[in-house]
Amino acid sequence: MEWIALLLLFLGLCGLLSLVLPQPPPSRWRRRLGKSADRLARRFRHPPVPAPDPFDTLRLQTRLGHLAGEIQRIETAPRVYARAHRLMAVEAAYDDLLDEACRLAGIPAGADLERGEQKRRHEEQELAARGWSW
Repeated sequence: MEWIALLLLFLGLCGLLSLVLPQPPPSRWRRRLGKSADRLARRFRHPPVPAPDPFDTLRLQTRLGHLAGEIQRIETAPRVYARAHRLMAVEAAYDDLLDEACRLAGIPAGADLERGEQKRRHEEQELAARGWSW
């Protein structure tokens, strides 16, 4: 047990000593090796994923809110010409926007769920859990 404490003390002193002592400038072969290692690392490194534009998110939330209101208006209106056709079209557009919102929010696609009420509710819950509102 004592040897662990001595080892930690030794490593701590070595770390402090390396901070205090000046570092020699890198030699030519170290610079070349560093450059080639950087090039090799860039090849295998994935490009950074750009953060989504907050205005795109806002536009998408606004469009989702508009379509949700349109669905409610069609469902509650007493006389709407071609109600079923309009409802199917608006729900399809709403589902497409939900898919786009899930992609933007980083939610994995629910491939096991078919397009419909169950998938729609699942996506809405996932988006609401991530702070989305419309």
